[in-house]
Amino acid sequence: MKKTFILLLTLLPLACMAQWKTSNDQKPINDDSKKGFFTFGIHQTTDFYKGATGIGLGMMANIGRFTDLLNVSFGVEYIEYLAGDPRPEDEKNALSIVDAGAQLIVPAYLKLNLFRTSKWTKFYIGCGAEVGMRLREGGVLKHYYEEGHVLSDHSVAITPMIGWKSRNLDFGLYYKHYLDKPFNNSIKGDKNLGDDKARIGYHFTYYF
Repeated sequence: MKKTFILLLTLLPLACMAQWKTSNDQKPINDDSKKGFFTFGIHQTTDFYKGATGIGLGMMANIGRFTDLLNVSFGVEYIEYLAGDPRPEDEKNALSIVDAGAQLIVPAYLKLNLFRTSKWTKFYIGCGAEVGMRLREGGVLKHYYEEGHVLSDHSVAITPMIGWKSRNLDFGLYYKHYLDKPFNNSIKGDKNLGDDKARIGYHFTYYF
């Protein structure tokens, strides 16, 4: 079940990109239509932390057309963390990957659509913040942690980003700096996923 879930999240960006029309059927960027000021979309992220990868899926709302200078987006997302198995060799599973738990993330971003990169897309820079709450514990490693949890009960991060946006598709690259990091410190240093306070990643959002 978990392998199927991860596979679906990996394929979602490809499905989104298939919706990015490059034909003349799509209206050009200078169209002054008032449609699409408030939209909802499916949001997918993949990011990389020390010893762990986060794969997320959620919903985003966006205020502002991609032709406007300023866009505001906010939403909710479920993120599953997979980590390299830090246990002794005789205890590791076949894939050497363990479940590190899951968070519920509430993000909010401000984006400035600066200039056109094609007939249908604009380049933007943005920054935002997100709050994360522990939703599910990854139980395999919890006895290595003094708190009994791999994940902290909450996290707070600021997120600068760059990206490209069309009427329906938003693709961005981001850097997260944690004010409160998501992983607890382990009792033993070799089990510690929580040293770093930074993460990099990308997101795809398809707006209906």
